[in-house]
Amino acid sequence: MKIKFFLHLWVLSGFFGCYSYSQVNFLGKKGLMTIPSAQWERDKPLGLSFSYFPREYSNNILLTRDSSPGGNDLNFYSARVSLTSFMEVGMSISYRPSLAEQIGIGDRHLDLRFKLMEEKKFFPALVLGWTPPGSVSPALAHDYLVATKNFHTTLGLFQVTAGFGSPYVFLKNDGNEGIWNFFKIERKTEVYGSRYLDGFFGGFSYTPFNYGGLMLEYNTKTFNAGAFVKLWDWLHLQAYTLEAKEVAFQVAVQFSLNSAPRALRNYEKNMD
Repeated sequence: MKIKFFLHLWVLSGFFGCYSYSQVNFLGKKGLMTIPSAQWERDKPLGLSFSYFPREYSNNILLTRDSSPGGNDLNFYSARVSLTSFMEVGMSISYRPSLAEQIGIGDRHLDLRFKLMEEKKFFPALVLGWTPPGSVSPALAHDYLVATKNFHTTLGLFQVTAGFGSPYVFLKNDGNEGIWNFFKIERKTEVYGSRYLDGFFGGFSYTPFNYGGLMLEYNTKTFNAGAFVKLWDWLHLQAYTLEAKEVAFQVAVQFSLNSAPRALRNYEKNMD
């Protein structure tokens, strides 16, 4: 499965030609390791990513090491696309290779990002994230408001992110009729047992060189640290520790949707 995924990325890299990149989290959205950021791309990119989580964190994802016996390695396959200059759609699939025959493809998660404000000289960028009801993996439901500010210095680029994740989720209220009773709001810890982005979160990254840097985050419950390397403008590798106990990693690529396929550009160049 992993080999096929990387082959697909390689094929896509030959089809698209104009690339750009900035950090993404384990769900493939702009962010650090497990938290989102307010970073936004201007060229309406398509992003694809693969993330691996060790089995010790697969049952109690993102927060604390699972002390119960068992567990299975967990992979996330994610894609995102900017439909407009202010809205982005993300889709993730969680896949457990050792349980594929029993549970199938795994949980699916859909989320939306809305750009509320671009970064200014004295003000951060501001983004609203929302998980639509009925299209969510229970452990990953999150609604949040996040701000990000970049600081360019002689020592490198410092990026600071801070946000708040709602402790409540919107659910379909199938038992009632009428438009005003279609949704209900519940605490996600009581409904799903999930604490992902439940409260204040934040982090920062330091990029001393244009090809990589370091990260530190607080995801409402624990601290994580990691490093990222940009092999090319379109290919990014990331490794991080979960509570300094286990290691996770990620491979991500990003393509511009505003450029023609490479073969077409070469044809047009030969025609000139």
